[in-house]
Amino acid sequence: MYSEGVFQFYFMNMPQPVIVIQQERHQLYYKECNKAAQQFFDKMKDKIINKEENLLFYTLCEKAIATKEPIQYQYIQLFHPELHAYEVTFTPLFNQATTPSHVLVMAQEIHYKKTLEESTRLLDAFLENTVDAILVADCDEKVLTVNGAFEKLFQWRKEEVIGKICQEVDIVSKEEGKENLKLIEELKNGKTLPPYETVRYTKSGESVCVSVSCSPICDDQNQLVAYSVIYRDITPIKKLELELIESKQWYKSLFTNHHHAVCMLDMDGTILNINSAFLETLQLSASDVLHRNYLDIAKRLGVCNYKSWNVYETISYSTELTLRRSQHSAQHVYITTIPVKVNNQTVGAYAILHDITPQKEAEEQLAYTMKELENIKYALDESASVMILDANGTITYINDMYIRYSDYQKEDLLGKYYRDAGLRHDLSELRETIKSGKVWQGELEMWTKHNQLYWVSNTIVPLKDIDGNITYYVSIHNDITEQKALENKLHFEATHDSLTGLPNRAMLLKELNKVIEKGEQKSDEFFALLFLDCDNFKQINDEYGHHIGDEFLKAYTKRLKSCVRKGDRIYRLGGDEFIIILNVTNGREIEQIARRIHASLQQSWNVRGYCLRTTTTIGVSIYPEDGESAALLLKNADDALYKGKREGKNNYILYQT
Repeated sequence: MYSEGVFQFYFMNMPQPVIVIQQERHQLYYKECNKAAQQFFDKMKDKIINKEENLLFYTLCEKAIATKEPIQYQYIQLFHPELHAYEVTFTPLFNQATTPSHVLVMAQEIHYKKTLEESTRLLDAFLENTVDAILVADCDEKVLTVNGAFEKLFQWRKEEVIGKICQEVDIVSKEEGKENLKLIEELKNGKTLPPYETVRYTKSGESVCVSVSCSPICDDQNQLVAYSVIYRDITPIKKLELELIESKQWYKSLFTNHHHAVCMLDMDGTILNINSAFLETLQLSASDVLHRNYLDIAKRLGVCNYKSWNVYETISYSTELTLRRSQHSAQHVYITTIPVKVNNQTVGAYAILHDITPQKEAEEQLAYTMKELENIKYALDESASVMILDANGTITYINDMYIRYSDYQKEDLLGKYYRDAGLRHDLSELRETIKSGKVWQGELEMWTKHNQLYWVSNTIVPLKDIDGNITYYVSIHNDITEQKALENKLHFEATHDSLTGLPNRAMLLKELNKVIEKGEQKSDEFFALLFLDCDNFKQINDEYGHHIGDEFLKAYTKRLKSCVRKGDRIYRLGGDEFIIILNVTNGREIEQIARRIHASLQQSWNVRGYCLRTTTTIGVSIYPEDGESAALLLKNADDALYKGKREGKNNYILYQT
């Protein structure tokens, strides 16, 4: 029951904002507020609450009165550090007739929940995008969660696993099951377990070679509450080890071309040979390594967790090493040594090094993040360009690496729409994917603030609130500009003549088919195909040499370009044969252009000081009357060309049936 004296006694000096709302004649009024709430509500005393301006507040008050039950509402906006989070309780107060007449509204700040929710969102995004399979279980062996990489590697869906006892997720063989339980017990007892290699099994029974890392998860009192298991698929490495032992000849090629670092040692531990990846991985020169003992190299590289082992064991041996060249520089490598045997006698060993620095950093970051989740954001900022958008696509956060790539300043982008960050092409497919709650991955063409083009491999991860509504998007960029440049270069080389730079035969057939396809859709489409052949090119090569012949072909190409119009296309088939596709409207126009080209090509040529004279014969076929396919048009133009050759060369001939 509401009493003004009771309110003054109990609530006036509380640190939390408290107000009293009165209902009278189906209308709500501000009645009382304590000192903490006076800055917001003191001026509203006895004032009618406007339902349209305070719809949510009004609705919750009405609901508390109607249900006669307290109602709690949480107001949390993630990734807005300037906004506080509150939990508001609406409690109905009853009069003597047991009918609610007032509502007691109390607000409690819950910033810790906001911090926890933000950290959880970033952790979930990290777990679902790491390449290693991860399983987290509590102290009772019950699976708490697995990530997407676990589902992909072991073929178990998340909903099939969560809540089960670990032994029920059948990825461990019966023979190894008891040993695996012992390892977990050691972990529970506080022992540190080193990474180890083993075999695990998918849901369908297929075996997978993995490197297993187990990490304890402790609460604030350093008591074990759960543990995580990270599985790294090392099947490719194990397969390489077996193949290396089985095939000496195969290994010779692998030694040179393998992208992992490989070296060969003799029985004294002296390094006899290395591949280029070895030098790149360890950042050394050949003179630093060759003919030196591997122990000296290990000391120079600052191997800090090194344990002496016999590199000439009868079976292969694997371990992880940490290299520290300086106090602030660490590199992690996974090293496998394989004995080399001749006539069943060990004569040396091979060592394969795989730079696992990114993976180790991810593992260490994950273990640390279980106690301090905010560090995930730091790790992500250091490894990629990161941008966070709200549900409307407005930029709310960008990291320093994004600034370095794009040349923008933070004030240029914060509060702006995503497209303003350097995107200039259609994003409909991207928007459709992420708005559906799915992760989008692809390549994007980006522009810096100063209009410099660069390419990125982009992953966009939607973040959802408790109700499943998308509230933010995390966009992660990796620069692939050099890769795209190489792809474009290879495509150009595959479709263009290396001497003249003209499109080649493959490009001719592709584009000719496109023009024909367009013609099939338009009844009035009309074009001509000119087949050109230099009449005495062989004589130039024989008399002046092929280098002069090549220079002549370049000059020939340049003159051809000066003869055609914008929209006409020139191709080189090979040797002294060229094709021109003319966009024309009638036969008279074809003859005018062919006559002009023919006349231009009869003029003398000055090539490297030599005055050359040559002529050209041209065969012409017309679409669609001389053929409705690329093959037929080329054949008929070729027939017209050789008819011109037979009639004395140095002319142009239109194909006639």
